[in-house]
Amino acid sequence: MRDIRIVLAILLAGMLLVVTACSTQIGAPDVMGPAAMVDAAGKPTLWVLTKREEIRLRSVGGGTRQTPTTRNDTYFHFQLQAIDPITARPLWSKRLLTLGDPEAHGSEPSRVIGSASGAQLIGQEGERVWMFIDDKLLALNAVDGSRLADATTIEQNNPELKGLLPVDARQYGFDHGLVFMSADARRFALRGASFKASAYEPAPDPTSLPPPPPTPGAARLIVPSPPVGEIHARQVRVAGQWLGLYSPKEAADAANDSFGDRLRYPYTILDEGSLARRNFWRAQIVNTQRFEEHYDRLQSLTPIENAPVFLRGRFLKDPATREPRLLEKPEGIAIWHVTRVDGAGRLALSRIDADLHTLWTATLPLSDNSTSNPLQIWHIADRVVVAGNEESNTDHRTHREPHIVSVSLANGSWAGWNIEGETAIR
Repeated sequence: MRDIRIVLAILLAGMLLVVTACSTQIGAPDVMGPAAMVDAAGKPTLWVLTKREEIRLRSVGGGTRQTPTTRNDTYFHFQLQAIDPITARPLWSKRLLTLGDPEAHGSEPSRVIGSASGAQLIGQEGERVWMFIDDKLLALNAVDGSRLADATTIEQNNPELKGLLPVDARQYGFDHGLVFMSADARRFALRGASFKASAYEPAPDPTSLPPPPPTPGAARLIVPSPPVGEIHARQVRVAGQWLGLYSPKEAADAANDSFGDRLRYPYTILDEGSLARRNFWRAQIVNTQRFEEHYDRLQSLTPIENAPVFLRGRFLKDPATREPRLLEKPEGIAIWHVTRVDGAGRLALSRIDADLHTLWTATLPLSDNSTSNPLQIWHIADRVVVAGNEESNTDHRTHREPHIVSVSLANGSWAGWNIEGETAIR
Protein backbone atom coordinates (compact mmCIF):
# COMPACT_ATOMS: atom_id res chain seq x y z
CA MET A 1 0.00 0.00 0.00
CA ARG A 2 2.83 2.35 0.92
CA ASP A 3 4.50 1.59 -2.43
CA ILE A 4 1.30 2.49 -4.27
CA ARG A 5 1.10 5.86 -2.45
CA ILE A 6 4.71 6.60 -3.40
CA VAL A 7 4.02 5.76 -7.05
CA LEU A 8 0.90 7.96 -7.05
CA ALA A 9 2.85 10.84 -5.48
CA ILE A 10 5.52 10.52 -8.14
CA LEU A 11 2.87 10.47 -10.89
CA LEU A 12 1.09 13.54 -9.49
CA ALA A 13 4.36 15.43 -9.14
CA GLY A 14 5.22 14.56 -12.72
CA MET A 15 1.81 15.65 -13.98
CA LEU A 16 2.13 18.92 -12.05
CA LEU A 17 5.57 19.43 -13.53
CA VAL A 18 4.27 18.88 -17.07
CA VAL A 19 1.24 21.16 -16.59
CA THR A 20 3.19 24.02 -15.03
CA ALA A 21 6.02 23.71 -17.51
CA CYS A 22 3.58 24.13 -20.41
CA SER A 23 1.39 26.88 -18.96
CA THR A 24 1.54 30.13 -20.89
CA GLN A 25 -0.52 33.29 -21.37
CA ILE A 26 -0.24 35.16 -24.68
CA GLY A 27 -1.71 38.63 -25.06
CA ALA A 28 -3.33 40.17 -28.12
CA PRO A 29 -1.03 41.72 -30.76
CA ASP A 30 -0.41 45.48 -30.54
CA VAL A 31 0.25 47.30 -33.80
CA MET A 32 3.65 48.99 -33.91
CA GLY A 33 3.70 52.16 -35.99
CA PRO A 34 1.94 52.79 -39.31
CA ALA A 35 1.32 49.94 -41.75
CA ALA A 36 3.06 50.02 -45.14
CA MET A 37 1.99 48.99 -48.64
CA VAL A 38 4.91 46.96 -49.99
CA ASP A 39 5.59 46.13 -53.63
CA ALA A 40 6.17 42.38 -53.51
CA ALA A 41 7.56 41.77 -57.01
CA GLY A 42 4.71 43.74 -58.58
CA LYS A 43 2.00 42.59 -56.17
CA PRO A 44 0.89 45.12 -53.52
CA THR A 45 1.03 43.61 -50.03
CA LEU A 46 0.18 45.33 -46.77
CA TRP A 47 2.77 44.86 -44.01
CA VAL A 48 1.86 45.28 -40.35
CA LEU A 49 4.33 45.06 -37.46
CA THR A 50 2.92 43.80 -34.16
CA LYS A 51 4.17 43.13 -30.65
CA ARG A 52 2.62 40.74 -28.16
CA GLU A 53 3.40 39.77 -24.61
CA GLU A 54 3.78 36.18 -23.43
CA ILE A 55 4.01 35.06 -19.79
CA ARG A 56 5.27 31.53 -19.28
CA LEU A 57 4.75 29.76 -15.98
CA ARG A 58 7.99 27.83 -15.73
CA SER A 59 8.59 24.93 -13.35
CA VAL A 60 11.63 25.24 -11.08
CA GLY A 61 12.99 22.31 -9.05
CA GLY A 62 10.76 19.44 -8.08
CA GLY A 63 11.42 15.73 -7.77
CA THR A 64 10.54 12.85 -5.47
CA ARG A 65 11.60 14.72 -2.31
CA GLN A 66 10.99 18.33 -3.32
CA THR A 67 7.76 20.14 -4.14
CA PRO A 68 8.17 21.91 -7.49
CA THR A 69 7.91 25.70 -7.55
CA THR A 70 7.22 28.01 -10.46
CA ARG A 71 8.21 31.43 -11.74
CA ASN A 72 6.82 33.79 -14.36
CA ASP A 73 9.02 34.47 -17.38
CA THR A 74 7.95 37.41 -19.57
CA TYR A 75 8.68 37.65 -23.28
CA PHE A 76 7.79 40.14 -26.01
CA HIS A 77 7.46 38.85 -29.57
CA PHE A 78 7.74 41.12 -32.61
CA GLN A 79 5.87 39.72 -35.57
CA LEU A 80 5.51 40.78 -39.21
CA GLN A 81 2.19 40.05 -40.86
CA ALA A 82 1.59 40.34 -44.61
CA ILE A 83 -2.04 40.99 -45.61
CA ASP A 84 -3.64 40.80 -49.04
CA PRO A 85 -5.10 44.32 -49.57
CA ILE A 86 -7.78 43.02 -51.94
CA THR A 87 -9.25 40.27 -49.76
CA ALA A 88 -8.10 41.75 -46.40
CA ARG A 89 -6.83 38.32 -45.36
CA PRO A 90 -3.37 37.33 -44.01
CA LEU A 91 -0.92 35.85 -46.50
CA TRP A 92 1.91 34.90 -44.13
CA SER A 93 3.52 35.95 -40.88
CA LYS A 94 7.07 35.85 -39.57
CA ARG A 95 8.50 36.29 -36.08
CA LEU A 96 11.36 38.77 -36.28
CA LEU A 97 12.54 39.18 -32.69
CA THR A 98 11.81 37.92 -29.17
CA LEU A 99 12.96 39.87 -26.12
CA GLY A 100 13.17 38.32 -22.66
CA ASP A 101 15.43 37.99 -19.65
CA PRO A 102 18.41 35.76 -20.55
CA GLU A 103 19.54 35.69 -16.92
CA ALA A 104 16.28 34.46 -15.37
CA HIS A 105 16.88 31.72 -12.81
CA GLY A 106 15.57 30.38 -9.53
CA SER A 107 12.07 31.04 -8.31
CA GLU A 108 12.06 34.82 -8.76
CA PRO A 109 10.07 36.19 -11.73
CA SER A 110 12.17 37.18 -14.71
CA ARG A 111 12.97 40.81 -15.39
CA VAL A 112 10.52 42.44 -17.80
CA ILE A 113 12.72 43.32 -20.77
CA GLY A 114 11.15 44.77 -23.89
CA SER A 115 7.96 46.34 -22.57
CA ALA A 116 9.10 49.80 -23.71
CA SER A 117 10.62 48.62 -26.99
CA GLY A 118 8.98 49.67 -30.23
CA ALA A 119 9.16 48.89 -33.92
CA GLN A 120 8.52 50.75 -37.14
CA LEU A 121 8.71 50.30 -40.89
CA ILE A 122 11.07 52.82 -42.51
CA GLY A 123 10.72 52.38 -46.27
CA GLN A 124 11.21 50.20 -49.34
CA GLU A 125 13.90 50.39 -52.01
CA GLY A 126 13.69 47.65 -54.61
CA GLU A 127 13.38 44.28 -52.91
CA ARG A 128 14.64 45.70 -49.60
CA VAL A 129 12.20 46.79 -46.90
CA TRP A 130 13.92 48.57 -44.02
CA MET A 131 12.62 48.53 -40.46
CA PHE A 132 13.80 49.22 -36.93
CA ILE A 133 12.88 46.94 -34.01
CA ASP A 134 13.98 47.65 -30.43
CA ASP A 135 17.51 48.91 -31.19
CA LYS A 136 18.06 46.71 -34.25
CA LEU A 137 18.09 47.67 -37.92
CA LEU A 138 16.80 45.07 -40.40
CA ALA A 139 16.32 44.80 -44.17
CA LEU A 140 13.81 42.15 -45.26
CA ASN A 141 12.90 40.71 -48.65
CA ALA A 142 9.68 42.29 -49.92
CA VAL A 143 8.31 38.98 -51.22
CA ASP A 144 8.68 36.62 -48.28
CA GLY A 145 10.10 38.65 -45.37
CA SER A 146 13.40 36.78 -45.30
CA ARG A 147 16.31 38.68 -43.79
CA LEU A 148 18.64 40.39 -46.26
CA ALA A 149 20.76 42.54 -43.96
CA ASP A 150 21.21 43.87 -40.45
CA ALA A 151 23.72 46.09 -38.67
CA THR A 152 26.38 43.40 -38.92
CA THR A 153 25.94 43.22 -42.70
CA ILE A 154 26.29 46.99 -43.02
CA GLU A 155 29.42 47.08 -40.88
CA GLN A 156 30.98 44.23 -42.86
CA ASN A 157 30.39 46.13 -46.11
CA ASN A 158 31.37 49.48 -44.61
CA PRO A 159 34.27 48.99 -42.14
CA GLU A 160 34.46 52.75 -41.55
CA LEU A 161 31.02 52.54 -39.90
CA LYS A 162 31.90 49.81 -37.41
CA GLY A 163 30.51 50.82 -34.03
CA LEU A 164 28.99 54.02 -35.47
CA LEU A 165 25.52 52.87 -36.57
CA PRO A 166 22.84 54.63 -34.52
CA VAL A 167 20.67 52.62 -32.13
CA ASP A 168 17.95 55.30 -32.02
CA ALA A 169 15.16 55.04 -34.59
CA ARG A 170 14.98 58.84 -34.81
CA GLN A 171 18.35 58.89 -36.57
CA TYR A 172 17.01 56.88 -39.52
CA GLY A 173 14.94 58.09 -42.44
CA PHE A 174 14.18 57.29 -46.05
CA ASP A 175 15.01 59.07 -49.31
CA HIS A 176 15.06 56.61 -52.23
CA GLY A 177 16.89 54.33 -49.81
CA LEU A 178 17.87 54.19 -46.15
CA VAL A 179 19.42 57.40 -44.81
CA PHE A 180 20.89 57.87 -41.35
CA MET A 181 23.20 59.95 -39.21
CA SER A 182 26.14 58.03 -37.77
CA ALA A 183 27.27 58.36 -34.18
CA ASP A 184 29.95 60.85 -35.29
CA ALA A 185 27.30 63.12 -36.91
CA ARG A 186 27.95 62.18 -40.54
CA ARG A 187 25.06 61.63 -42.95
CA PHE A 188 24.90 58.51 -45.09
CA ALA A 189 22.62 56.93 -47.67
CA LEU A 190 22.39 53.18 -48.20
CA ARG A 191 21.07 52.25 -51.63
CA GLY A 192 21.34 49.12 -53.74
CA ALA A 193 21.90 45.43 -53.06
CA SER A 194 25.59 45.90 -52.17
CA PHE A 195 24.69 47.71 -48.92
CA LYS A 196 27.49 50.19 -49.53
CA ALA A 197 27.03 53.54 -47.78
CA SER A 198 27.69 56.87 -49.47
CA ALA A 199 27.66 60.45 -48.26
CA TYR A 200 24.15 61.88 -48.15
CA GLU A 201 23.12 65.46 -48.79
CA PRO A 202 19.37 66.08 -48.49
CA ALA A 203 17.70 68.03 -51.27
CA PRO A 204 16.93 71.66 -50.38
CA ASP A 205 13.53 72.34 -48.88
CA PRO A 206 11.35 73.82 -51.67
CA THR A 207 9.74 76.20 -49.18
CA SER A 208 13.14 77.72 -48.43
CA LEU A 209 13.81 78.67 -52.07
CA PRO A 210 13.18 82.27 -53.20
CA PRO A 211 9.82 82.69 -54.99
CA PRO A 212 9.90 82.97 -58.80
CA PRO A 213 9.49 86.42 -60.32
CA PRO A 214 5.83 87.40 -60.74
CA THR A 215 4.16 87.07 -64.14
CA PRO A 216 3.04 90.49 -65.45
CA GLY A 217 -0.68 90.95 -64.84
CA ALA A 218 -0.96 87.91 -62.56
CA ALA A 219 -2.10 88.03 -58.95
CA ARG A 220 0.64 88.28 -56.37
CA LEU A 221 0.79 84.99 -54.47
CA ILE A 222 0.89 85.16 -50.69
CA VAL A 223 0.63 81.52 -49.64
CA PRO A 224 -1.14 81.08 -46.28
CA SER A 225 0.16 78.43 -43.91
CA PRO A 226 -1.83 75.17 -44.10
CA PRO A 227 -3.49 73.84 -40.94
CA VAL A 228 -1.89 71.14 -38.80
CA GLY A 229 -3.04 67.60 -39.58
CA GLU A 230 -4.97 66.23 -42.53
CA ILE A 231 -6.32 68.77 -45.02
CA HIS A 232 -9.78 67.64 -46.08
CA ALA A 233 -10.92 68.10 -49.69
CA ARG A 234 -14.28 69.93 -49.73
CA GLN A 235 -14.49 71.35 -53.26
CA VAL A 236 -14.26 69.66 -56.64
CA ARG A 237 -14.86 70.17 -60.36
CA VAL A 238 -16.92 67.34 -61.79
CA ALA A 239 -18.97 67.12 -65.00
CA GLY A 240 -17.90 70.65 -65.88
CA GLN A 241 -19.20 72.23 -62.68
CA TRP A 242 -17.70 73.47 -59.42
CA LEU A 243 -19.13 71.77 -56.33
CA GLY A 244 -18.49 72.58 -52.72
CA LEU A 245 -19.30 70.32 -49.76
CA TYR A 246 -19.87 72.71 -46.88
CA SER A 247 -22.05 73.54 -43.91
CA PRO A 248 -23.95 76.87 -44.20
CA LYS A 249 -21.33 78.67 -42.07
CA GLU A 250 -18.50 77.17 -44.11
CA ALA A 251 -20.21 78.17 -47.36
CA ALA A 252 -20.62 81.75 -46.14
CA ASP A 253 -16.92 81.87 -45.38
CA ALA A 254 -16.07 80.43 -48.81
CA ALA A 255 -18.14 83.13 -50.50
CA ASN A 256 -16.03 85.78 -48.77
CA ASP A 257 -13.43 85.52 -51.52
CA SER A 258 -12.56 89.05 -52.55
CA PHE A 259 -8.94 88.17 -53.29
CA GLY A 260 -9.41 84.62 -54.60
CA ASP A 261 -7.76 82.97 -51.60
CA ARG A 262 -10.74 80.71 -50.87
CA LEU A 263 -10.65 79.27 -54.40
CA ARG A 264 -6.86 79.05 -54.66
CA TYR A 265 -6.27 77.76 -51.11
CA PRO A 266 -9.39 75.82 -50.07
CA TYR A 267 -7.86 74.93 -46.69
CA THR A 268 -8.33 78.57 -45.61
CA ILE A 269 -12.11 78.07 -45.57
CA LEU A 270 -13.71 77.63 -42.15
CA ASP A 271 -13.88 74.01 -40.94
CA GLU A 272 -16.62 73.39 -38.37
CA GLY A 273 -15.05 70.04 -37.50
CA SER A 274 -16.70 66.95 -36.08
CA LEU A 275 -20.23 68.40 -35.83
CA ALA A 276 -20.44 69.77 -39.38
CA ARG A 277 -23.49 68.79 -41.45
CA ARG A 278 -22.38 69.39 -45.03
CA ASN A 279 -24.40 69.59 -48.22
CA PHE A 280 -23.58 70.47 -51.84
CA TRP A 281 -23.23 74.04 -53.11
CA ARG A 282 -22.65 75.57 -56.52
CA ALA A 283 -20.79 78.78 -57.12
CA GLN A 284 -19.94 81.15 -59.90
CA ILE A 285 -16.25 81.60 -60.60
CA VAL A 286 -15.50 85.06 -61.90
CA ASN A 287 -12.30 86.65 -63.13
CA THR A 288 -11.54 89.83 -61.25
CA GLN A 289 -9.08 92.65 -61.83
CA ARG A 290 -7.66 94.57 -58.93
CA PHE A 291 -5.22 97.27 -59.98
CA GLU A 292 -2.88 95.39 -62.35
CA GLU A 293 -3.67 91.92 -61.01
CA HIS A 294 -6.09 89.38 -62.52
CA TYR A 295 -7.40 86.37 -60.58
CA ASP A 296 -10.37 83.99 -60.28
CA ARG A 297 -12.57 84.01 -57.21
CA LEU A 298 -15.71 82.37 -55.84
CA GLN A 299 -18.95 84.29 -55.95
CA SER A 300 -22.48 83.66 -54.62
CA LEU A 301 -22.57 80.07 -53.33
CA THR A 302 -26.01 78.49 -53.71
CA PRO A 303 -27.17 75.29 -51.97
CA ILE A 304 -28.36 72.46 -54.22
CA GLU A 305 -31.92 71.41 -53.43
CA ASN A 306 -32.66 67.78 -52.48
CA ALA A 307 -28.95 66.87 -52.45
CA PRO A 308 -27.74 64.48 -49.71
CA VAL A 309 -26.29 65.76 -46.44
CA PHE A 310 -23.17 64.21 -44.90
CA LEU A 311 -21.93 64.35 -41.32
CA ARG A 312 -18.28 65.42 -41.38
CA GLY A 313 -18.30 64.92 -45.15
CA ARG A 314 -15.23 65.33 -47.35
CA PHE A 315 -14.17 63.96 -50.73
CA LEU A 316 -12.07 60.86 -51.25
CA LYS A 317 -8.70 62.19 -52.41
CA ASP A 318 -6.36 61.03 -55.14
CA PRO A 319 -3.14 60.12 -53.26
CA ALA A 320 -0.94 61.48 -56.07
CA THR A 321 -2.51 64.94 -56.35
CA ARG A 322 -4.26 65.30 -52.97
CA GLU A 323 -7.25 66.54 -54.96
CA PRO A 324 -10.66 64.81 -54.98
CA ARG A 325 -10.57 61.55 -56.93
CA LEU A 326 -12.84 61.62 -59.99
CA LEU A 327 -14.56 58.30 -60.70
CA GLU A 328 -15.74 56.93 -64.03
CA LYS A 329 -18.43 54.57 -65.33
CA PRO A 330 -20.46 56.29 -64.05
CA GLU A 331 -18.84 59.69 -63.66
CA GLY A 332 -18.88 60.89 -60.09
CA ILE A 333 -17.09 61.18 -56.76
CA ALA A 334 -16.79 59.38 -53.42
CA ILE A 335 -17.36 60.97 -50.03
CA TRP A 336 -16.09 60.02 -46.58
CA HIS A 337 -18.54 60.73 -43.75
CA VAL A 338 -19.68 59.34 -40.40
CA THR A 339 -22.90 57.68 -39.28
CA ARG A 340 -23.07 59.52 -35.93
CA VAL A 341 -21.12 62.29 -34.21
CA ASP A 342 -20.72 60.39 -30.92
CA GLY A 343 -18.51 57.44 -30.02
CA ALA A 344 -20.91 54.97 -31.63
CA GLY A 345 -20.39 56.63 -35.02
CA ARG A 346 -18.62 54.70 -37.75
CA LEU A 347 -16.77 55.74 -40.87
CA ALA A 348 -18.75 55.45 -44.10
CA LEU A 349 -17.95 55.86 -47.79
CA SER A 350 -20.61 56.85 -50.32
CA ARG A 351 -20.39 56.98 -54.10
CA ILE A 352 -22.22 59.87 -55.76
CA ASP A 353 -22.89 60.21 -59.49
CA ALA A 354 -22.67 63.44 -61.52
CA ASP A 355 -26.36 64.15 -60.79
CA LEU A 356 -25.61 63.90 -57.04
CA HIS A 357 -27.54 60.66 -56.58
CA THR A 358 -26.17 58.21 -54.00
CA LEU A 359 -25.26 54.95 -55.75
CA TRP A 360 -24.20 53.09 -52.59
CA THR A 361 -23.01 53.62 -49.03
CA ALA A 362 -20.58 51.32 -47.21
CA THR A 363 -20.49 51.55 -43.40
CA LEU A 364 -17.11 50.31 -42.19
CA PRO A 365 -15.95 48.87 -38.83
CA LEU A 366 -13.77 51.94 -38.25
CA SER A 367 -13.97 55.07 -36.14
CA ASP A 368 -13.14 58.43 -37.66
CA ASN A 369 -10.89 60.70 -35.62
CA SER A 370 -8.12 62.22 -37.67
CA THR A 371 -6.28 63.64 -34.65
CA SER A 372 -5.97 60.87 -32.07
CA ASN A 373 -7.04 58.01 -34.34
CA PRO A 374 -5.66 58.67 -37.84
CA LEU A 375 -6.59 56.61 -40.87
CA GLN A 376 -4.20 55.27 -43.50
CA ILE A 377 -5.63 55.04 -47.01
CA TRP A 378 -4.30 53.39 -50.17
CA HIS A 379 -5.78 53.09 -53.67
CA ILE A 380 -5.39 49.82 -55.59
CA ALA A 381 -7.16 49.75 -58.96
CA ASP A 382 -10.87 50.06 -58.16
CA ARG A 383 -10.47 49.50 -54.43
CA VAL A 384 -9.73 51.66 -51.41
CA VAL A 385 -7.78 50.05 -48.56
CA VAL A 386 -8.05 51.59 -45.09
CA ALA A 387 -6.09 50.90 -41.90
CA GLY A 388 -7.57 52.31 -38.73
CA ASN A 389 -9.17 51.57 -35.38
CA GLU A 390 -12.66 50.72 -34.25
CA GLU A 391 -13.28 52.43 -30.92
CA SER A 392 -15.56 51.18 -28.15
CA ASN A 393 -16.14 52.38 -24.59
CA THR A 394 -16.52 50.01 -21.66
CA ASP A 395 -16.51 51.08 -18.02
CA HIS A 396 -15.48 54.60 -19.05
CA ARG A 397 -12.43 53.27 -20.87
CA THR A 398 -11.78 53.61 -24.60
CA HIS A 399 -10.59 50.49 -26.39
CA ARG A 400 -9.20 50.66 -29.93
CA GLU A 401 -9.10 47.57 -32.15
CA PRO A 402 -6.95 47.93 -35.29
CA HIS A 403 -8.60 46.83 -38.53
CA ILE A 404 -7.74 46.55 -42.22
CA VAL A 405 -10.69 47.14 -44.57
CA SER A 406 -10.78 46.85 -48.38
CA VAL A 407 -13.70 48.54 -50.18
CA SER A 408 -14.78 48.11 -53.80
CA LEU A 409 -15.49 51.43 -55.52
CA ALA A 410 -17.65 49.59 -58.06
CA ASN A 411 -20.38 48.45 -55.67
CA GLY A 412 -19.35 49.30 -52.09
CA SER A 413 -18.77 45.70 -50.99
CA TRP A 414 -15.97 45.32 -48.47
CA ALA A 415 -13.90 42.80 -46.53
CA GLY A 416 -12.05 43.37 -43.25
CA TRP A 417 -9.49 41.88 -40.91
CA ASN A 418 -9.40 42.47 -37.14
CA ILE A 419 -5.66 42.55 -36.34
CA GLU A 420 -6.06 42.35 -32.58
CA GLY A 421 -8.77 39.68 -32.64
CA GLU A 422 -7.08 37.85 -35.54
CA THR A 423 -10.45 37.29 -37.15
CA ALA A 424 -12.01 37.97 -40.55
CA ILE A 425 -14.89 40.40 -40.88
CA ARG A 426 -17.32 39.49 -43.65
